[in-house]
Amino acid sequence: MNEAKDIDDSLDFLRFFEKNTENPDLATLIQEKLSADRKSLNLLGCRLDEKDFKAFAGFSPIKSLSSLNLDQTGLNSGGLQPLSACDCFCNLENLSLANNNLDDEALFFLSKCRSLNRLKILNLSSNEIGSLGAKVLSLAVDMGSLEQLNFSYNRLEPLGIKSLADSKLGRQLTDINFRDTGVGDEGLRFLTQSPPLENIVRIDLSDNGLTGEGMEVLARSRVFPNLKVLILNNNQLGDDGVYAMAESPMFEKLETLVMHNNGLTTDSAISLAESKTITRLRTLDLNNNDLRAEGVKALAASTNMKGIETLDLGENKIGPEGAKALAQSSHCAGLKTLRLNNNNISDLGASALARSTTLTQLESLHLENENWIHAQGTKAIAESKNLSSLRRLVLALNAIGDEGAIYLANSHQLSGLHFLNVAGSKLSPKGEEALQKSTALANLQVLEIV
Repeated sequence: MNEAKDIDDSLDFLRFFEKNTENPDLATLIQEKLSADRKSLNLLGCRLDEKDFKAFAGFSPIKSLSSLNLDQTGLNSGGLQPLSACDCFCNLENLSLANNNLDDEALFFLSKCRSLNRLKILNLSSNEIGSLGAKVLSLAVDMGSLEQLNFSYNRLEPLGIKSLADSKLGRQLTDINFRDTGVGDEGLRFLTQSPPLENIVRIDLSDNGLTGEGMEVLARSRVFPNLKVLILNNNQLGDDGVYAMAESPMFEKLETLVMHNNGLTTDSAISLAESKTITRLRTLDLNNNDLRAEGVKALAASTNMKGIETLDLGENKIGPEGAKALAQSSHCAGLKTLRLNNNNISDLGASALARSTTLTQLESLHLENENWIHAQGTKAIAESKNLSSLRRLVLALNAIGDEGAIYLANSHQLSGLHFLNVAGSKLSPKGEEALQKSTALANLQVLEIV
């Protein structure tokens, strides 16, 4: 039987899969999941077996795909082998294989694939890949276009990191995700021994047990001379680690710095505020640390804040004084997104933000959860002429009550809002109805009240 040459040849299409797989629904599934232009196929969550993948590999119209998502399909080495051995990937630019059962053997098959020369993005997150898998992938010779590699939630360990960093493949990458891969301080030391990875502009090293000692070693190197985005969530960098970063010339091109939950205190805020190298930030996210009001005051007084558009200082115990420092800072005038969740800023802090004559470009304001904002603070926000640019306002899990809800519902100053979240803020049906029937909030698209 001749194979279908086009997916529009529905009869031949169905006959092909009837002949080559025991799954009678596979043909229908592929037709349903294929994009209108036939360039993208998303099989996320569709459970397939090895015979299905073998049939899939032999179907020639698949060669026209530029994007293929096989996340959560049950793909293992037995399924990946026939895919890698044929030329069905020849036009792929984006391949996602996350949340499967891929091991080091599977990476061996993938590394031998001769039809991935156009691939730019490869997602291998959440599999069973170890240091050997990282080693064999680093030796791949037909991935010359690869730019973005996601290895998160595998067990690469320091030796796997070293293999990638020392390889030609590693040197061509621009974006790499090593989140929760067992990097550790030893992995950072291996990185510093590699030639400069000059193309890397973004790296995620979250959840890797990194300490201040490891960061001090990394900060003395020049392994990432062009780094713009650095994500370090859920490590143990501490104030010593941030001080080392703030003194390092390697981070002078940073535009985004994200460090949730790293045991940072006021001293870290002072280090960043006084840094002579980290001066180009556009996004700073220090959520879930312990900066306190004094740390926020140091940041607010720093010229290093002048370019920041997105600032997240949630869960840092900044209180109303910290909110007031931000509200009065001329260096924060460029902020478009501000998040201060879980900070007990109270009505005083909310009112200070509402009165700010510098935060007039804010488009998103997140004040959710344990900020103890009542009707008084809500009224100040609702009546503020300075916050008229807001498009997104989050006040969930406060205590604004029906009175606060009515202030919001009648606010012509907030008429530009597209999104409003007041869930868990002690509203009765009266307050909910006021918001639902508001004519002042004429542009509201999403209202979350439960």
